[in-house]
Amino acid sequence: MILFVGGTPAMQRTLRFGSLEPGAVNRAYEVRVTASGKVVNAARAATVLGGRALLATFLGGDPGRFVARELDAQGVPHEVVWTEDDAPTRTCATLIPDDGPVTELVEEALPVSERDVAALEEIVAENLKEARALCLIGSFPPGVPDDFYARLAKAAREAGVRVLVDAQKAPLRAALEEGPFLVKPNLEEVAATLNLPNGEPDARAAVAALTDAGARWAFVSEGASGSMLGDDSGGLWSVEPPRVEAVNPIGSGDVMAAGTLLSLSRGASVLDAAVYSTACAAANALTPTSGEIRPDEVDDLLPQVYLTRLS
Repeated sequence: MILFVGGTPAMQRTLRFGSLEPGAVNRAYEVRVTASGKVVNAARAATVLGGRALLATFLGGDPGRFVARELDAQGVPHEVVWTEDDAPTRTCATLIPDDGPVTELVEEALPVSERDVAALEEIVAENLKEARALCLIGSFPPGVPDDFYARLAKAAREAGVRVLVDAQKAPLRAALEEGPFLVKPNLEEVAATLNLPNGEPDARAAVAALTDAGARWAFVSEGASGSMLGDDSGGLWSVEPPRVEAVNPIGSGDVMAAGTLLSLSRGASVLDAAVYSTACAAANALTPTSGEIRPDEVDDLLPQVYLTRLS
C-alpha cells in the first residue's frame, strides 16, 4: 500500500472557453466539478493505474463532503480528519481557453487545529505498519507546523518505509534533514527552498543541492522541458518527456509522484520509475481535469520518454 498524505485537497471547478478575455464577460461551454488538490490527484492516479493507495488528509464543510463522495465514487481509499470547526475545504478553479494558456484560481486553505494535526499524525502512524511507501505531498493549511512532514518522514524511516517528499520551502527543508529516499520538487520550488548559485536556476545545481541537503535521490522537474534525476553518489540523468499538445498540465507533477512510487512498489529501479512517471505526467496533460489519467495513454507515451546519463 502507498500512503498519500497532504493537507490541502480541493473541490475543483474546471471551465472551458472558446477564448478568455480579462475584464469581459466570459461564458464557459463546459464545466466539470471534481475532487482535486495535490494529495487527491496523486492518490487517485495511483488507484486508476492499478495500485493500492490510501489517502490521509483534512476535509471540512460542504466542499469537503463533496470531495469525500467523489473519492468513494472513484474507489480511492481514504481516512479523513474532519476539521474541528467544520472549516470548509477550499474551492479552486481552472480556466481553459481553446486559444490560450491555462489560468488557475487558487483559494487558500483555512486553518486547522492542534487536535486536527494530531489526529492526522495518528492516522499516518497507524497505517505505516502496512505501507510500502509514504508520499508527503503539497502545502499545509495554517496550523500545521513546518516540521510535520519531517516528523512523518522520521517515523517512516524508523519503520523501514520509503519516503517521497513533494513540497517546498520550510516543510521541504525540515524533511531533508530526515534523509528521505526521494524528493520531487520542480525547479522553481527548489529555488524558493534552498540557496542555489546566483543567476538563473539550474536543474543540475538543484539536484546537487537537494542531495547535499539529505535526499538520497532528487527528481527535479522543469515542466515540458523535462526533468533532472540524480542521487547522492553523484549520478545524474536527464529525462526527456514525450511531445504532446497539452490541454491542461496542472496536476502533472502530482501524477508523476504517484507514478514514481507505484513503479518502485512493483520492483522497478529508480531510473525506470522516473521514465514511467514521466509518461504518467504527459498523459495527465492530455486531459482537461487536473490529476486525471488514462492508463492506455500512459502505455502509448512510455516509449516516447528518453533517459540519458550525464554523469
